[in-house]
Amino acid sequence: MIAQHFKVFLSIIIFAVLGCTQKSGGNMELSIHLPDVKIQIDPQKMEDAFSMMIVLQLFRGLLRYDQNGDVMADIAESWTESKDHLKYTFKLKPMTFSNGKTITAKNVQMTLARLFYLGSSMAADIDCISGVDEFKKAWDISKFGVKVINDKEVEIQLSHPSSLFLKQIAVVDCSILPIEDFKGTLDLTATGAFSGPYKIKNQEGIKFNLEKWRVDKFDSERPPEKINFYTTKESPIQLAKASKTDSLDTDKVTQEDERELRKSGWSSRPTELTYEWFVIFNPKYVPIEAREELYSKIDPVDLVKFLGEPNLIPAFGLIPNGFYGVLDKKPIFEKHHKPYKGKKISLKLDFLTGSEFDKKLAQYLKEKWTTDNIDIVLNEISRGEKLTRMFSKSAEATIGKKGTDYPDGYSVLTYFKGKYESNYFHVDDPKIDQLIAKSAQEFNQSKRAGLYKEIQEAIIKHYTCVPLFFGSTASGLWSDKVETIPAHPLGFHTMPYETILMRPM
Repeated sequence: MIAQHFKVFLSIIIFAVLGCTQKSGGNMELSIHLPDVKIQIDPQKMEDAFSMMIVLQLFRGLLRYDQNGDVMADIAESWTESKDHLKYTFKLKPMTFSNGKTITAKNVQMTLARLFYLGSSMAADIDCISGVDEFKKAWDISKFGVKVINDKEVEIQLSHPSSLFLKQIAVVDCSILPIEDFKGTLDLTATGAFSGPYKIKNQEGIKFNLEKWRVDKFDSERPPEKINFYTTKESPIQLAKASKTDSLDTDKVTQEDERELRKSGWSSRPTELTYEWFVIFNPKYVPIEAREELYSKIDPVDLVKFLGEPNLIPAFGLIPNGFYGVLDKKPIFEKHHKPYKGKKISLKLDFLTGSEFDKKLAQYLKEKWTTDNIDIVLNEISRGEKLTRMFSKSAEATIGKKGTDYPDGYSVLTYFKGKYESNYFHVDDPKIDQLIAKSAQEFNQSKRAGLYKEIQEAIIKHYTCVPLFFGSTASGLWSDKVETIPAHPLGFHTMPYETILMRPM
């Protein structure tokens, strides 16, 4: 079960009614703009939140989260757990993919195996499945701890108990795919086989047109029947004013523009409340002595005051407020007080173009960090380029932000496991890996919270990831086509669109 703190956090903002203006000309179709990024609809290859937002509508897994953040059955009809927490048996519902093909236990087995074959980020979380190491040596499925009992039942054996396993397989990364061979090619646009409540009707380059094809347990009374996602370089505000988008949920909007949009029936609600902003330093370009000094010069409380945004909270660690294991003060280490005296370095700091907030943040960091031996060069680039440089670990320093994949601090910490491609924080420490593994096996929440704090301090001592703050500058605005929007404090990428209530036609 999810931590009580997070339940309280969610219960406060479960649903918000977005205005009451009725329009007879409304419809059940949403247009959603995305920034100019490359969209990846393969659940096991996606790396950015915008891809995840689309994937969540197209694919679902054995389990899912309800609106309180608790785990419940989805494509699984039911499951049993052994007393020793080592064996889980799932019974599947009689369901099909969107192309009519039945979803089977073999699809589940091959989907989970493919996570490890591809080295997906989620594989770092569920490597408690038994036989993973043996399976990876020769890619022999008989060694893998996921066994097909019959077409409708699958058994998952763990090598050790995990207090988080059910939460982990409820994330969209573990969605069931239409595959019977984990090594095979997956062309989703060609097969048209989706396990979620929406399917791709057609795709034209940067446009993804989705349509509702099945009823879901959590459907609102009037869910969107069509969703048109598209990437663009155009101004989100201009798109909204021209009725080309129905959501500014992830965009920062000026007070003047917000007042004008509200007159047209747009309404808002909080979003992305657990997002963390940070700076990543590449040790290839920034020696540890310099990283230590740069880390020591950032006061998250002072930074948040300077930025002046009401929804920002100082970050002293990596786990957001509302979860167990939060660091409530900045870890101080004696050597932080030693100024960098090494060879002079010139350091490019990547930040997002077109964002006044990002620019303000970058300028603050430049002022704080510039010394006789350290020169900070502001590098304003597009979102796509920034993500590419960050994920490829080629950036010297970059301002990044990230949400949580599921409602537990563990989902943040696993990104710092060594030997995984998704670890773009330049941390590879066996001690950290051991502590992360130990925390997953701890069923006592208080003890697990203590381990989470220890892990965060061990990560911070590498000085490759500098926590800045949690929260959002996004407007949360939606057009008057929408009557009610569900809570999504974990981020826009965690909201199932079938739960949106559209205004009646």
